[in-house]
Amino acid sequence: MATGVTDFIQIDEVRHEIDSTYPDPGTDASRDLSVPNNGYSHKLIGQTVEFLCKVWLYRNCEEVIRPSIHSSRELEDDDGDKWIRGARYRKIPEVTVTVFDGKKWEDRDSGPSNQNEWDVMNEDRPDWDQRSPVQWAENEDLSKIVNQFIETGMNTDGVVKAALLNAGWQPPDAIQTWINREAIENELLHEIEELFRLLRTQEWGTGEVVFEKPRFGHFRHILPGEGDFIVDDLLVDIKTTERKSFTNAFWRQLLLYYVLNDVQRELYDSETVSRSGRELFNGKYPEITRVGIYFSRHGELQTVDISELIDDTDRYEEFRAWIVDRAIEENRHAQINYSAIRGVLTEPYDYERQQSLFDF
Repeated sequence: MATGVTDFIQIDEVRHEIDSTYPDPGTDASRDLSVPNNGYSHKLIGQTVEFLCKVWLYRNCEEVIRPSIHSSRELEDDDGDKWIRGARYRKIPEVTVTVFDGKKWEDRDSGPSNQNEWDVMNEDRPDWDQRSPVQWAENEDLSKIVNQFIETGMNTDGVVKAALLNAGWQPPDAIQTWINREAIENELLHEIEELFRLLRTQEWGTGEVVFEKPRFGHFRHILPGEGDFIVDDLLVDIKTTERKSFTNAFWRQLLLYYVLNDVQRELYDSETVSRSGRELFNGKYPEITRVGIYFSRHGELQTVDISELIDDTDRYEEFRAWIVDRAIEENRHAQINYSAIRGVLTEPYDYERQQSLFDF
């Protein structure tokens, strides 16, 4: 299993390289906490807010690009209209809301019949093949509410409820329990409504083009990672923590995303790197000039101006080459030929610790 950005920046050597070359220049959020956490699942709230960010950006941006969808070769029909994977291309795609729809063993005659049997089955699988027993299905009514909001801006309450269910919340009538889940749901909805209200006041939520879930290093040839959004020239990561600190960990993650975005652009323009050596995304990521954290509970975006930070091109390119070298060392695969990739990204930059192909 490939080492991704999150684990890569935990390596002492990598942390030291980042901190010594580009120490954290981020600024903590200045506003007071506006929406406290009620104590419920951080993951549930995080996924809900991320979905709401997606919906809000769909409403306010002129064009939406989803690298996971725009990954196959674009075909054109006789009228010149673009088609991707058999579906007619739209600038603003429709949003699908999927909700919890029971367990997979509930409608199967064979195989696991309960959670214990499912867990036993998973024990025999490698880590990369672990599977969830949860079934999901599209809720057409909720999808309609969300897409109507994208068109009209109406029914924010319905969108909040759809976002919560899409994140995995199971409504009170879906579970038999002595816990007052209706009361919990009301508290959750109120908390998320406030977070959505703050989001709708943000200037960064409007732009020309938004890249949803930009994916880097998909082929494991360098370093896998997935950002939240790129809005025009801004790469933004969404945080739902109560803390207002622009931490070193946040900065390392953003800087690595910037580097991987830059790598994608370099490989896309290279004539020596084959299609199999590039990202699946059949396009070029935008040039990023700012990276930032949106502190959703404070209603504040804090950014770092990359153009001011990276004022020495030679120093940055050596840093990027070192990151690529170290990432290939971490994720190298015997069946991948890295010579063309390294010919673009590392070999032109002669530095003391540079590795050769024979080192891998």
